[in-house]
Amino acid sequence: MNTSTHLLPANTLLDEEGNPDYDPRRFYPARIGDTIQKYQIVSKLGWGTGSTVWLAKDTNCWPWQTNRYVALKITNCFERDRKSAKDELEMSQHISHIQTVHEGRSYVRLIQDSFTIPGPFGEHLGMVFEPLREPLWLLGRHLGTVGLPSTILKAFLKLVLKGLDFLHSECHIIHTDLKSDNLLLGFEDGSVINDYVRQQKENPPQSKEVHGHPIYQSRPDFGGLRKGVGLLKISDFGAAVFGNVPTPHRHDIQPEQFCAPEVLLKAGWTYSADIWNLGMVLWELLQDISLLDGLGPESDRYSREAHFAQMIGLLGPPPQELLDRADSATLSSLYTAEGEFKHPQLIPSEAFTFSDVTPFLQGEDKRLFIEFASKMLKWLPEERSSAKDLYNDPWLSFRSAVDH
Repeated sequence: MNTSTHLLPANTLLDEEGNPDYDPRRFYPARIGDTIQKYQIVSKLGWGTGSTVWLAKDTNCWPWQTNRYVALKITNCFERDRKSAKDELEMSQHISHIQTVHEGRSYVRLIQDSFTIPGPFGEHLGMVFEPLREPLWLLGRHLGTVGLPSTILKAFLKLVLKGLDFLHSECHIIHTDLKSDNLLLGFEDGSVINDYVRQQKENPPQSKEVHGHPIYQSRPDFGGLRKGVGLLKISDFGAAVFGNVPTPHRHDIQPEQFCAPEVLLKAGWTYSADIWNLGMVLWELLQDISLLDGLGPESDRYSREAHFAQMIGLLGPPPQELLDRADSATLSSLYTAEGEFKHPQLIPSEAFTFSDVTPFLQGEDKRLFIEFASKMLKWLPEERSSAKDLYNDPWLSFRSAVDH
């Protein structure tokens, strides 16, 4: 495949080069057209601080078989990146070995193959996944809406809750990173990938080469929806942990704005941290907003203090029972010895009830949604509903007159 007509100057930053911590020695020097194990690289789908992801063709198919494409994730060679990938592989293998008839297994994305790839500066781990189309939040753009219409989100949430119940109840796994980018939709039709592959051959991506290291522009866009949507899958288990441990976990997890109160307080967390996390994601999926962003009234930087103050504004003061479990150093940054919250000026001064922060829903749909969300967003982790209980919540089956 000739990409010479698309070469960029060496001083033009491309994809991962834009990261201030970018180090080319970490990344595997993959080239479009190369075959790694039995997978021939077609295009670059994306990148992160610890890996690149490629669409690749399985070359072991017989000529009369339909082409099989995979997503090939190649981790960086530095030990920290490889450790995260190995943790994800361990979780995927654990899930794969569980004998179950639980429907939720269908909504979890697993690693299909893995292998070590030698590189110029160390070993990389290659992990093969089913290729998926895009994150759930992008569906709103296809529909021409800001966020997802509630009737559409409800259908997908039932799948997420099925998958989460499977992870919690049968796999004993806490995901810890339930952001909308990790809820991925499959392809509605096999022709979407075939057309995409043909387009990559006809119009190769921009690329550059620095000291023998190739860098390609990502091509994650598979075009508009053709008919319906594919299956939803929960993905990315790089930060997942086991929940069936003797003592609760206490290390930091979750995207900052989605952190559960027990995580902020270092009070010990378990499966219900995922439930809070998912509750926070609802506003992002419905309206593309952060319910609690952790930004103070005069600051554009996240702070634990502002985030906790917003929780107080929404839920009222936390119960003493929760504060008693908190790490002493963390608690002292939030409360005086007399039990007074140190940062009252950070508590939202305007109306900040569930009703106020949900202006995009109306009537009975809004009332039932607030009841649904309130079961997930509770101070005490043990008072939150489980994924299994939430699956049958009235809001998920409610259809307004507009939906019919």
